[in-house]
Amino acid sequence: MTAINGETRDVAATVREAILAVYRDTGRPPRDTPAGALLGGDLGLDSLDLAQIIVLLERSLGVDPFRDARSSSPHPPLRTVEHLVALYAAAIAGRA
Repeated sequence: MTAINGETRDVAATVREAILAVYRDTGRPPRDTPAGALLGGDLGLDSLDLAQIIVLLERSLGVDPFRDARSSSPHPPLRTVEHLVALYAAAIAGRA
């Protein structure tokens, strides 16, 4: 995965790439990843898959929104692709 410039569409593409990488790594066929897709219900991802996606996103995007000490607000639940995109886009915007 490549680093991105912080634009939401690039974050969305990077999130989708990370999800597809987990599918490849686990030998599962890829699925469409629309913004509203439920990570568990629609995409069939479990907690280990999500942990792998988060590691890939941290490496690719250079931010870890879960460890960001500057963020005092609670994180929204991570239920959809859109939630992941929003979480990482906010983390990138916060470091600028």
